[in-house]
Amino acid sequence: MPLSTPQQGQRRRPGRPPHTTRTADAPADEVRQRLLRVAQEQFAERGYAAVSVRALARAAHVSPSMIAYYFVDKSGLLDAVVDEVFERLYAQLLELAAQAPATGDALERLIRLYVATLAREPWLPSFLVREVLGGNAERRAHFIQRIPSRLAPVVLPLLQREASRGHLRKDLDPVLAVLSVLGMCAFPFLVQPVLGSVFGYRLDEAFSGRLADHTARLFLDGARGGPP
Repeated sequence: MPLSTPQQGQRRRPGRPPHTTRTADAPADEVRQRLLRVAQEQFAERGYAAVSVRALARAAHVSPSMIAYYFVDKSGLLDAVVDEVFERLYAQLLELAAQAPATGDALERLIRLYVATLAREPWLPSFLVREVLGGNAERRAHFIQRIPSRLAPVVLPLLQREASRGHLRKDLDPVLAVLSVLGMCAFPFLVQPVLGSVFGYRLDEAFSGRLADHTARLFLDGARGGPP
């Protein structure tokens, strides 16, 4: 079930449509990545519903049949845009959890990983607000099943383990801790178009570094029971 709500009976499996060709001399992976990049830009700027398959194909300089070939349809392309970000994040979270550092810096590394993801994909917070929170119930349920439902079983035990080892306060609520970190890190990206000029910040590498340092210090002093 994709993030959008297509008529399931009309969908087909990915595969080259009859009598279609790729852009001349363009490698397959290059065409696919170009479609992902264009879709991310168009969906983030205009919204999923406002962007047609023809407009996406035109912006990517390919025929509309290439979207069917690589992604089945527009909703499959939306899935792929989201997956490209969250599959990388999921793999990094699994690696962090598997390392189980004894130094007590797992939460700080989690904060820095999340900020780094947003810095690399600054369009993501507003995109999720528009297309998931503001989308239909079926799309939202599909997103929950594919993304948060996979991330939570990795993140929550990680925080619980850190608390059991004495690296975090034992009374720290792991659910509220995750929600706090998500809000503290994502909010500056979400409101930058409104508050960026007021407070004089841009979503560049320098700002993301400052945000990671600030959030880690501010949150961890409380999560660990105060500064050393």
